[in-house]
Amino acid sequence: MIKWGGCTDLGQSRPVNEDGYYISDYSAELDAIYAIVADGMGGHQAGEVASALALRQVSEAINQGFCAEMSSQELKELLGTAVREANESIFKKSLSEHSCGGMGTTITLCFIAGEKAMVAHVGDSRAYILRGGTLHQITTDHSLVQELIKSGQITPEEAEHHPQKNVITRALGTDSGVDIDLYEFQVLPGDCILLCTDGLTNLVSEAEMTELLSGADDMNAISKQLIVSANQKGGYDNITAVVLKKD
Repeated sequence: MIKWGGCTDLGQSRPVNEDGYYISDYSAELDAIYAIVADGMGGHQAGEVASALALRQVSEAINQGFCAEMSSQELKELLGTAVREANESIFKKSLSEHSCGGMGTTITLCFIAGEKAMVAHVGDSRAYILRGGTLHQITTDHSLVQELIKSGQITPEEAEHHPQKNVITRALGTDSGVDIDLYEFQVLPGDCILLCTDGLTNLVSEAEMTELLSGADDMNAISKQLIVSANQKGGYDNITAVVLKKD
């Protein structure tokens, strides 16, 4: 059995919510569900267009293409194809419509079926897993500061206040092709998976996330509490949180 919930919020200073999320129907027969978060970018509200297009196209591709007999490799190919096709659609729309020029979006997707889980990731929206009271970050940000950390030019602590903190190095729709990170792992009873945009991670510490997720029973309530916490700390960006818990 899997419990789920999600919430997105405008935040305290943005005029438009360019974040979005999607949670599929839960299949009790397969003990399967998937969820997606997306954080759009671009002027003239084009970020909202990009994230909505990504959510719609990826979810439609998975809903139409998934079948119970799929192997892990076939599921991986389905997720990768869905994300790549969404990238192509967003890129073409950005070229053909002046108001959508330069738009793009992050995407972080988690598919759970039984004891197996798979995450597909582009950008700096994150996936975490809480197991045994410890929060682990599954994804690695595709961002400038992450590259600087990796090369040893700055520390993780310095990255938190870096002036180019929000510059991402990979997104859907900004080029004709895209590299997708795919993670495959086991999900155990009691595990809690969090998908969220940087409006949450830039303001809410991992310690506080751990505390809130550790008491998770109502996933919608936990998602809302995470967003309330980010808003209390300034809420200077859109905020989205989706929580999936394996019972």
